[in-house]
Amino acid sequence: MAGLSQGSLSQGSLASLAFWAKNMSVLREGGYSWWPGFSYTPAEWDEIERLAKPVDGGAYLKFIGLNALLFIVFAGIAVVGFMLPVLLLLYPDPSKLQPLPFVLLLASVAAITIGVGLPLSMKISAWLCASEEVKTQLVASSETEKLGKRVSWQLLRMTLIMCGLLIPGVLLWIALDIQGGPLLTAIKAILALIFIGSTALVALRR
Repeated sequence: MAGLSQGSLSQGSLASLAFWAKNMSVLREGGYSWWPGFSYTPAEWDEIERLAKPVDGGAYLKFIGLNALLFIVFAGIAVVGFMLPVLLLLYPDPSKLQPLPFVLLLASVAAITIGVGLPLSMKISAWLCASEEVKTQLVASSETEKLGKRVSWQLLRMTLIMCGLLIPGVLLWIALDIQGGPLLTAIKAILALIFIGSTALVALRR
């Protein structure tokens, strides 16, 4: 692939960055040019638009669907392959399970899933969804590498914040003995409506 000999970006990383750029470009076109933790300078937006240009709408939709599926698979692997064995090793008797070790383990699984699983699912999905024509148009530059490092830091920061908030949040939930059935159902419904509404709004604005 042209341009990949200069710099440290692999083909998979470049394709992943291109689809990330497409995602940011779609949000910007819908009127969301900034959201917490993911702001960019005018020069970075120029690079984002350049990388997003070769990615068509069909490939982008395939990427979104495949990435979501792979992320769920990686999350399942983290739970079954890491969390459950550790729980069985530490607490053969489930009745003796302590809140703090359980929450720390839960946060570790979240960190693995989001910090490792998400970038991996994005890279695999991008590589499978990018046609050869798209791949040949993706050329890395020094600006591309800077943007790649920034995006990697943004994803890492998001992971650290989410996992950091998870620990005290779940501990408080347990300590206050909150009955989460109806509350969780209401929260899920509200989040689903927000997601559907924001997606529809972006589509209408486009």
